[in-house]
Amino acid sequence: MQVLLPDSSQRSPTAVPAKSDMRDDNVYSAIVLQHGGQGAQSIFTNPRGQAIPRLNGSAITVPTSGHQVTYTEVTTNISQAGQLGAAIGDASFIGFGATIESAYYTSSTGALNTYGAGQQETAEILAKVFFQMKVAGKQQIQGPLYTFPAMGAQVGTISTTANAATVSTGNNGWGQMRRLKLPILVARQDTLEGIVGVAGGDALTFSVTSGIGQPTLVTMVIRALVAGDAR
Repeated sequence: MQVLLPDSSQRSPTAVPAKSDMRDDNVYSAIVLQHGGQGAQSIFTNPRGQAIPRLNGSAITVPTSGHQVTYTEVTTNISQAGQLGAAIGDASFIGFGATIESAYYTSSTGALNTYGAGQQETAEILAKVFFQMKVAGKQQIQGPLYTFPAMGAQVGTISTTANAATVSTGNNGWGQMRRLKLPILVARQDTLEGIVGVAGGDALTFSVTSGIGQPTLVTMVIRALVAGDAR
């Protein structure tokens, strides 16, 4: 099997000279979408420990669940702002997936959890949200979010009779992701930016229209062949 990777000269001085370790890895970053969200925000530009960007209405407040506030291992593996850096290495991007965080329903009442997407949130996101990927300032791929199927999430339906209501859960595809026939090459020092936006000056209409506005993570997961520094 032949692997196409960028040849970066910017290696760590403490690495083994001219040697790389190869791996099949993920590169990922997330954004929080809330009721009233409009415009666009960049992802892959903030490392772990910094705030997760949000698209939210003017009266909507910061999420109350910590996993939606600050980047952790769940929401990004970028440790150098806007670059793969020596921590990851040089990469060949071969697949994309956009996973919408699923909410759960309380079995006794059918009420939606305070974070994550229910049926309305999922439908709104897939109807209005787009994604673009830029490397060194040049656009490499773009499309409606539904063209980047989920890497993995809940699927199927949930029914409850406790309150005579039927509710459902779903996501953006069934775990197949968008595979690329031509890889996108990203050197460790290249600037990396993903743009998530709500199209046409529209705004997201979620089921909770006040307070935290049903905050929902959308995580872009990129399957990547990586050449890191050998140590």
